[in-house]
Amino acid sequence: MEQSWPPSTSVALGLLVAAVLVAGAGSLVLSATGPDDPGVGTTPAKLVEPRPGENVFWPYTSTRRSASGRTLAINLVVYADAETVRYFLAERGDATWNETAAEWQDVGPDTGGDAVGAANSTVVEWAGARGATRYLYVHNYVLTQPGPNETRRPYRAAPFTGHLDPNPGGRWIDETYQLHDGNYFGARDHLRLYESPFESDEWVAVQAHSDHWDWFRLRHTVHATDETRDRLEAEFMGHPSVDTVWRMYLGNRRALGSDGWATVVDFVGLLGAPNLGSGLAAMGLVAGRDAAALARRRRRGSARADGVFAFGSGGAGSARANSSDLRTDPSNAITDPVGTARRALVSGLLARGWLDREGALLVVRGLSYASLFAALFCCYLSVRFGGLALEHRFTDISPKVIAAALYPVLALGLPALAHTFGRDLDPVRSFAVAALGIGAAIVVDYQSLGVTVLSLDVVLHRVGVVVAVGFLAAGAVSPRASTETVNPLVAAGTLLWVTLLLAPLVGWL
Repeated sequence: MEQSWPPSTSVALGLLVAAVLVAGAGSLVLSATGPDDPGVGTTPAKLVEPRPGENVFWPYTSTRRSASGRTLAINLVVYADAETVRYFLAERGDATWNETAAEWQDVGPDTGGDAVGAANSTVVEWAGARGATRYLYVHNYVLTQPGPNETRRPYRAAPFTGHLDPNPGGRWIDETYQLHDGNYFGARDHLRLYESPFESDEWVAVQAHSDHWDWFRLRHTVHATDETRDRLEAEFMGHPSVDTVWRMYLGNRRALGSDGWATVVDFVGLLGAPNLGSGLAAMGLVAGRDAAALARRRRRGSARADGVFAFGSGGAGSARANSSDLRTDPSNAITDPVGTARRALVSGLLARGWLDREGALLVVRGLSYASLFAALFCCYLSVRFGGLALEHRFTDISPKVIAAALYPVLALGLPALAHTFGRDLDPVRSFAVAALGIGAAIVVDYQSLGVTVLSLDVVLHRVGVVVAVGFLAAGAVSPRASTETVNPLVAAGTLLWVTLLLAPLVGWL
């Protein structure tokens, strides 16, 4: 089953793997940022009115100051100022949200695509990425043109369009701040909040979504939007400082996961006429908001000053091993630790008389397959849970450092374990066990994150991972084989593995 290849092939494969690792680590050290001042595009064609008589906005976020970078839909509007919303969500007594520090906002883009493909895509090409920043377009109400249904209808935002020629009536703004609830290297609910740049406006637009860290993509992948909006809606409803909670149709269903509706929250006592009880609650909210803002400003101010012993053939033939097969050569303990451990286990079972030779070989063969499964299963999950542990232990370091430390465990550890534990096993069984081990780990990983929906391209990528690891295990050769001999299965598995590592890093996924 072996085929002769020139020595340069092994070297080339090794260099290719090393290049992918360097590219992966480098993408973490250097942020995927673009120009300091992205070019301003034409006014987006569709604008909506968040509140009667106030300035309008484009109901999507964008990776650049242009409609061509459209990503997710705005799905929450709060009639209040940004500090009130911050206090309610992140600083009141029973708050669960945390403000996202700049270094923990993201390593790369979390979702997107161009204006045509955004509805079916979950990635942004690195060439077009603008880091973690997402922009919102806000336009002066006076300098807009009425849309086809200019009269505002109940629960439906009135549409407007801006002038096609460049004018000072509109501007692109970035997030006022970000909030999150969850783990950076796990799953989290994530909010981007935008306060209107016009002083006369009293509204905050929010883009709410759920995402998870993808260790192959080295960035976050959005897996839900409407569910996060519904969570926020439930959090506002019934609170004494909130007057009304209702939904308004913005017509932004083209974005990933959006149904086109946004929740609208109106705080009582801030913009409307309160009753006595709700007014006191609103006063408490404002007082707490102001105190928290003052404390935050003070904090900011202070912070500045061997292979003969084969198990794969099965049957009686595999049990015909002479005594030399069972001796442990000290040199093999380094070059083939798994094979050495197998032989030592068989020797121990025979020496104690617990099993005859055939029984001992059968037990060790079963343990070998179990070890292959366990090694791949545990390695894959160790990256996920290791990242979570390091995140909680080292809160003051950049997430790029943690990701750069654990990515080689995934990129090098899985193929190395598949090749090591798959040596001298039956190729078909080895492929099946390895594929089952890595496949089970992937399923458990997504279950632990609560992810139930994946895009087709991600599913196909993970199937490729299962096949590549299976090939590497099935083609594992004895360490006594010539260094100029490469099993075709190993070559295929290596090329597939490298491709699967490279594809997400350059935006092919």
